[in-house]
Amino acid sequence: MKTKLDHIFWGILLIAAGGLALAQQQGWIGIDVLSTQFWALAFGAAGLIFLVRYLVAGWRNWGWLFPACIFAALAGITWLVGSGIRETWLSAPIFAAIVIPFLVAFVLDFRRNWWALIPASVMTVICLMVIFVENFRVETMGAAIMFAIAIPFAIVYFANREKKWALIPAFTMAVIGIMDLLALFSSRLIGVFVPLAISAPFFYVFFKYPKHWWALIPAGVMASIGINILLSDPALGKFAQSSFPGAFLFLGLAATFGWLWRQREKSPTAWARIPAMVAGIVAIVLLAVGSLTEFGLVAALLVGGVVLIFLGLRSKKDPAK
Repeated sequence: MKTKLDHIFWGILLIAAGGLALAQQQGWIGIDVLSTQFWALAFGAAGLIFLVRYLVAGWRNWGWLFPACIFAALAGITWLVGSGIRETWLSAPIFAAIVIPFLVAFVLDFRRNWWALIPASVMTVICLMVIFVENFRVETMGAAIMFAIAIPFAIVYFANREKKWALIPAFTMAVIGIMDLLALFSSRLIGVFVPLAISAPFFYVFFKYPKHWWALIPAGVMASIGINILLSDPALGKFAQSSFPGAFLFLGLAATFGWLWRQREKSPTAWARIPAMVAGIVAIVLLAVGSLTEFGLVAALLVGGVVLIFLGLRSKKDPAK
């Protein structure tokens, strides 16, 4: 029945177009096919026809909304151009027209059509950019598009916590978006942010699922690298050129493997004491070299304070045990 209905629909449409062309050639009606008013009416009529076809096909056949909305947008744009408007935002209705069918698809069945939020959000962002193009920089545009892709995946995860895979594209796109924003200030901030961002999901895995002890290794290593890059910033002057940034890098590595060694009763991590000791020795050497400079006292006080806080916060062992 649907196939027959489509045949009848397209047949009537072609006959109407042919009849209109014949009437124009015979001079029965005066139509200037080159005028913007003609094409505005033609696009509007096409949009209306496809809208009727959608309503006849049923609400769930949202694919028919694409030609209906796009032709309607073209009709509006053509009419505005014919009225002498030549603004940069004239293309925005096209992107808005593409958004509508995807939103309808999502609303009709959000469990199956969750993916429709991705093109809908991206097209919405592009539409806003076209309207406010003069207020956007390239980096801001890139960040907005990345966030527009990340948000739907985040919604999918929070709507159904079993779909943990959605966190991967959500986190990845968000990280790229943040990188674009950081590029507005300093490219060095990107070098600090990237390793810290990479370490974040590994820290989450380690603390959420302690059996996956291996996740602490990439987490600790990347976090240590990020801190090292931060402390090596030329803005810190002589401190950045001293041995202290390298010392904090190896302190981070020593803390990572030291923490793993403490898990040896629950996990096979007794071996972690070796890299922890090696990294700790290197850190001590670098701190000793740095202590010969004017920053030695400052570093010693900071490290000492951190160690005392750690000793005060860690859980005490049962003497009887």
